[in-house]
Amino acid sequence: MRRVLLILFLFCVYFSKATHNRAGEILYTRIAPYTATVNGNIVPVYWYRFQINTYTEINSPGGNADRCKLTLHLGNGDTIVCPRVNGPITTSGGDCSGTRDGVQLGPFTQVNTYTAQYQYLNAGIYKVYMYDPNRNAGVENVPQSVNQPFYLESYLLINNFTGANTAPEFTAPPLDDACFGICFYHNPGAFDVDGDSLSYAITESRGVDQGGNIGAPIPGYSWPNLVAPPVGTYSIHPITGTLAWCSPQKIGEYNLAFIVYEWRKNTAGAYTIIGYVLRDMQVTVKSCPNNLPPDFNVPNDTCVVAGATITKTISVTDGNGSNFVQLYGYGGPFTVTSPLASLSPNFTLTPYTSIFQWSTNCGLIRRQPYQITIKAEDQQTPKLVVFKTFNIRIVPPAVTNVSATPIGSNIKVTWTPSTCFTSANPIVRYEIYRKNDCVVPVYVPCDDGAPAGFVLTGTTTAAASQYTDTNGGQGLVVGQDYSYVVVAVYADGSTSFGSSSVCTKLKRDVPILLNVDVLSTGTSTGSVYVRWANPLANTGNLDTLVLSGPYTYNLLYKPVSASTYSIVHTVTQTQFYQLFNAASTTFTHTGINTEAGAVEYKVEFSSGTTTVGSSQRATSVFLTATGSERKIKLNWTSQTPWNNYKYDVFRKDPTQTTFTYIATTNATAFTDSINVANLATYCYYILSEGKYSDPSIEDSLKNKSQEDCGTEQDITPPCAPILSIASDCLTGNISLSWNNVSLSCANDVVKYYLYKKETEEADYVLIETLQGASSTAFQFDGLTDVAGCFAVAAVDFSGNVGNKSADMCIDNCPEFDLPNIITTNGDGANDFFKAIRVRHIKEIDLYLYDRWGTLVYKTKNPLFKWDGTSIFSSRKVSDGTFFYICDVYEKRVKGVKKRSLKGWLQVVN
Repeated sequence: MRRVLLILFLFCVYFSKATHNRAGEILYTRIAPYTATVNGNIVPVYWYRFQINTYTEINSPGGNADRCKLTLHLGNGDTIVCPRVNGPITTSGGDCSGTRDGVQLGPFTQVNTYTAQYQYLNAGIYKVYMYDPNRNAGVENVPQSVNQPFYLESYLLINNFTGANTAPEFTAPPLDDACFGICFYHNPGAFDVDGDSLSYAITESRGVDQGGNIGAPIPGYSWPNLVAPPVGTYSIHPITGTLAWCSPQKIGEYNLAFIVYEWRKNTAGAYTIIGYVLRDMQVTVKSCPNNLPPDFNVPNDTCVVAGATITKTISVTDGNGSNFVQLYGYGGPFTVTSPLASLSPNFTLTPYTSIFQWSTNCGLIRRQPYQITIKAEDQQTPKLVVFKTFNIRIVPPAVTNVSATPIGSNIKVTWTPSTCFTSANPIVRYEIYRKNDCVVPVYVPCDDGAPAGFVLTGTTTAAASQYTDTNGGQGLVVGQDYSYVVVAVYADGSTSFGSSSVCTKLKRDVPILLNVDVLSTGTSTGSVYVRWANPLANTGNLDTLVLSGPYTYNLLYKPVSASTYSIVHTVTQTQFYQLFNAASTTFTHTGINTEAGAVEYKVEFSSGTTTVGSSQRATSVFLTATGSERKIKLNWTSQTPWNNYKYDVFRKDPTQTTFTYIATTNATAFTDSINVANLATYCYYILSEGKYSDPSIEDSLKNKSQEDCGTEQDITPPCAPILSIASDCLTGNISLSWNNVSLSCANDVVKYYLYKKETEEADYVLIETLQGASSTAFQFDGLTDVAGCFAVAAVDFSGNVGNKSADMCIDNCPEFDLPNIITTNGDGANDFFKAIRVRHIKEIDLYLYDRWGTLVYKTKNPLFKWDGTSIFSSRKVSDGTFFYICDVYEKRVKGVKKRSLKGWLQVVN
């Protein structure tokens, strides 16, 4: 019924000829209150303010319709009436009482703003739309535009997980002029107050189709570049939103439409569409003799610290020489946020240089950049314009006054909390990053967050101003330098620039491990050499006046299978200086298992009865060798407080008794493919080399892994043999032969697999195994059926099965012939109706009829024998002529095939 009324309404409008809508869009804003209390529970409330902007034609000869109110469809079945709210209060009275008259924009256009508020009861997806008759007359790419309804829509997603959302705002009006034969450009100057990402896509102008579907593309609508030849281009940049039409070829008015999508990260970190606005705009193409467009440059995309002023230059020229050109700025910095950006000068004779200036503040911080669109417009009639865009990102300032102080085996990091934030976008946490050296980082311009090389080590609340780094509860390493950077993270995901780095290290009041060196490999005969350095007895490290002797080292050991340490060696000296000898700082641990896994050590240090602390733990380098095809893959692991920066690889060949150096790598894996023989076993060990970042500690710390062996594994199968076949269909003999693969592509073939399949579509089945590389032939004799396909594959010593040879197929030679006379007198000669020859026949379907069409015999057996007895009367048939039809099913390599026979049979008694 609704569509019928709409069509009737449009029919009436056709005769009224009242012109009206030229351009517009629907915007929405979520407004307070955002929550309410219901039965003691806080629940979300979804209030929205909607705004419809339309640009309508006035003062046309055919008359103009005017709307003081518009009806908005809310996507849930409800509608609201939106009164016009701009311009002077109307004097029309009646239903328009209390509304306004709109604002005139030039002699033929009026701007209308309609607003209303509405509360949605549930989250969901809502398509909000309005339609109104009619469009203005004479639009070139809209057939009979005066009779076409004007339609606008927006997409609204209400979702508690994505948060409140407001539609993007447009800072450039949807009306523009273009010149015949000159590229036309337009940019809506869209800005999203929520900081969402925007993208753009062209679409058709919408209305109502012949079926009454509201919001469908206008029937007959065409892209503007297709209205008149030659066909040009028409597109919109998906990121900047600049629309380009190169170039208009017919003077007149055109309606163009595009969609602006809003994107926001969801809880999974992926960008999803949370809304869109469809804008329908109108372009008037005019004649522009002897006019060329202006031009200008824009700055590169950049960033600025919140609170700083950014200043950039824009050089303006005109294609016709020295002429007045005006610059316009669109986007958030010019219209929505405060303080506003400026262009000065923005209107004078070309060439000139305009200064873009924007004083930023902490309220402008956001993760997405601000897009600035600059429009240059000459002063000819009509005016030519050029649009260009650039981006500015407002980055939070770096956290200040960062310091790092060692406390035992931990380091305490402190800073001054940042005050650069707002309640709308507060700081939500601080992130602390660490790097294991004192090299001053390189800060890349506009690269917020921690510099390269720093790793996140911890986070705090927004109220915190300190963090203690415990290295995940394991304590930090004595002798290692540590640099720290602090970063502030905001509610919208913005991150501040990294703070200046600070570097420190722990006190050297405990021993430092230097060696965990495997001397021999065995399950019970392995041995490991362990060495450590003494603490430093000086100011800021070990105070021997406070911590006096006796001094004790306990060397603690833990094999891979154990969960606790055991003491394997103890050294005690009365005076500290007595610890400075090899006997006090080395130990060779013997009689242990070094094959099962890495072994781990640490040194505990005591002063009298006071435990001062212990070294960081260190493990041996543990190597695993795995055989592969003509290679041995080596992988090794270790956990050490020093940094291993180099590994030497040593190998022992099957015929050798000593190891030989073969390679150096800085990785913890290596593939040895140097003359690796088939199925041979090779043994290896790794010599690591490392150092602490503290230059006062001995460097070039070398430690061996245990020995491990790997056997080459042949995983490459032999190549496919070349199969030949010879067959005799009549005798049933088949001869197969193939080449000796060992003589061509593999030297370790030990046998062949012979496969057969009965038909081409069947799967191969292994039917024979032939031992020996020279077993290259096979014979079948007297087969009932010869049809089938054969293939052969070679198998090597390691059991690798090669690809099958190419299919070799042979077919049967079926025969089935019937006689045309029998004598059923019992004399033993020609007494039965039976096949003369039968070969390779699966079955038949035979029917024999007398001359009156009575069935006298039928069978499916190809070896049938009929003695002349009728199956109808159970008596011998009379002399005469009989007729048969017979379907013969032949066994073929492509499967069972049917052959049909027809004939006659003379029966003589």
